[in-house]
Amino acid sequence: MRKLLGLAIVAALVLPGCTTVRDWFRTDKAKSTDPTKLVEIEGAREVEKLWSESLGDGEGSLGFRQRPGFDGSTLYVVADGGDLRAIDVETGDERWERDLEALSNSRGWRLWESGVREGGLQSSVGVGEGLVVVAGRSGTVFAVSADSGEPRWEAQASAEVLAMPLIANGLVVVRSQDGRVFGLNAADGKQRWAFDRAIPTLSSRGASTPLAAAGLILVGNDDGTVVALRPDDGLPVWEAPVAEPEGRSELDRLVDIDGDLAVGADAVYASSVRGITAAIAISSGQIAWTRDNGGANSIDLTADGVLVADKGGTLWSLDRASGSALWRQEALIRRQPTGPVLAGTYAVVGDLEGYLHWFDPRTGSFIARERVGDARIIATPIVTPTGTVVAVTDEGRLAAYRVVE
Repeated sequence: MRKLLGLAIVAALVLPGCTTVRDWFRTDKAKSTDPTKLVEIEGAREVEKLWSESLGDGEGSLGFRQRPGFDGSTLYVVADGGDLRAIDVETGDERWERDLEALSNSRGWRLWESGVREGGLQSSVGVGEGLVVVAGRSGTVFAVSADSGEPRWEAQASAEVLAMPLIANGLVVVRSQDGRVFGLNAADGKQRWAFDRAIPTLSSRGASTPLAAAGLILVGNDDGTVVALRPDDGLPVWEAPVAEPEGRSELDRLVDIDGDLAVGADAVYASSVRGITAAIAISSGQIAWTRDNGGANSIDLTADGVLVADKGGTLWSLDRASGSALWRQEALIRRQPTGPVLAGTYAVVGDLEGYLHWFDPRTGSFIARERVGDARIIATPIVTPTGTVVAVTDEGRLAAYRVVE
């Protein structure tokens, strides 16, 4: 009888769905850190799955937040083992594939045991002006033809690159993890200029994508500042402090701007891992306002609001003019939502359990939900002009969805 009772308890602990029994053995403190349980959406809209594709094992727990490139009709994605693929966004059909930098493990360890990559493509994928640009663990920058995948040129950054390269006006801008920003000629990859920025002793693993706006190159830095560079020579025009390091430990003093910036008519908006979002005048670099609602992810803009997920998982819409809260949505607390992005008349985020959540950007109310897979979605989803949402999990599942109107 005791043996049968023991087997029953073990089964209750390990079988899926037996969360109530498992919770008996967990402390209140442990339960308080669990992701908020999802609540059924009343009158939820139907979500259509258009296609799904495996990219291999994915990035796992390495935290690259690899994001596909997108040119309006084609996705350019990094697959496992160093492959770059072009995929039709509406059908999921592969257009071409190119081997660029092999993923290796010369130490003789298994990657799933060590969590260490040597080689392989690591950056998000930049696309523009007929080029696709991606960088690897070694800092090598590869440019290929967007139409065929044929190699155009290679260049070398000073360190590994995670941020998506920017391609604009004949210039490829690459930001490496040692704080340097390189301006490369889009035609041949030759270096035009370099901007060197000292990084703090400790910084988070991530990097904001350089952005072109108002004749400037805007870069979010690991020291919590945004700098505007001249595209011709890389010289700084202005610098704006979004967040100041505070606290005794290096961990407390993290202020990195890892999420992508958002640009309005006369302001650029940035968010720091310290939990601060700021509006900065593009013309002067003057801070218009700062608010304690921010995090490590990208932000997006509505007609009158700044959509942001804070470091606790609360979604906010902040008034673009004043920074005051228009609404907040707490249903994704501790679910580590991605940066929000507009998708037609809706907005969407992913979360740590592989769900996509569509919501009304005017109110924050959820309108639909779909699960891509069991693994995390940590990169901000891609949205097409027709409202198709493409997300990738950290286990390499790429899928496209659309809310049925």
